[in-house]
Amino acid sequence: MDKLKITVFADPVCTWCWGTAPIMRAIEYRYRQGVQIEYVMTGMVDDIRTFSDRRLHIGGEDIALSNRNLVTAWVEASKIHGMPVQEHGFRLFDERHPSTIPQCLAYIAVRKLVGDENKEIAHRYLRVIQQATAAEAVRTSDLTTLAGLAAVVGLAPEEVSDKIESAETKRIFQEGRQLAAHYGAETTPTFLLQFRGKEHLIQGYTTMEAIETEITRLTTGNILPANGDKEQAKRLEPTKENVAHYLSCYGTAFPVDVATAFAIERHSGHTALNIESYKHLPDIIERLLIEEEIAMTPFANSFKIYKLKEERTTTQSREREFAGTI
Repeated sequence: MDKLKITVFADPVCTWCWGTAPIMRAIEYRYRQGVQIEYVMTGMVDDIRTFSDRRLHIGGEDIALSNRNLVTAWVEASKIHGMPVQEHGFRLFDERHPSTIPQCLAYIAVRKLVGDENKEIAHRYLRVIQQATAAEAVRTSDLTTLAGLAAVVGLAPEEVSDKIESAETKRIFQEGRQLAAHYGAETTPTFLLQFRGKEHLIQGYTTMEAIETEITRLTTGNILPANGDKEQAKRLEPTKENVAHYLSCYGTAFPVDVATAFAIERHSGHTALNIESYKHLPDIIERLLIEEEIAMTPFANSFKIYKLKEERTTTQSREREFAGTI
């Protein structure tokens, strides 16, 4: 079967890339083998001291001011996209760490280390970097920190450390920037959809509904959720059992992850951060809590949901091991 390829031009530090993480996970969950996802790192900030976002007053020699304005913008963005942001202790940039390129190189290094057959490990690592940066206020521009975070997905930090600044990793990064320029991908995230010689570019933050509409249009209905199988499609219905299965696949999730995967509508006027923001979700989560299928804990300005009864995934175990230390 022909697959739809989605290339995401991204930066691990971009808040709108973090905001589309639930969408990419939902596409993976809903479309299974019908969609191939690839990430191309383009780099958002070469050097915060020469960077300039006049609208948000980010960039320039006053790095502390940039950090304050950046996290303020991220908190506001989180109300829209629903992924958590930790405001307290945020200090992403300093004189020794003025760039977001290290995070890009780290993802590329891990992607190269694990190979095509294990690229889902690299995708999980990208989300680990994003979560540490946005929701745990970790200075992920530090190379030692980036290598250490690789342990969350089961990789040896020293192996990743050796690969991050290699000539090959830097070459792949530059090739990614050239590919982004070729397609006119001027912002992160940008999504390039390709199917049977046809292409479509979606610039900037979008919604699951918009991407699914474009997938159906571009593939003329050849690529559908659950491969179009009616029995498999029942797993995409927002039920207690299906949500439990989803959590068993990923170990941990935020409310917006679950809502996006099951196309649960958000109440008008609500932020995207809370379980109560989504129709049907509070009842489902409450039943799973009562039955001790899951646990839930406050996490930054949202909540993290854990699957309890089935064997933990490697990522879930590592997240708990590293909680409060990364």
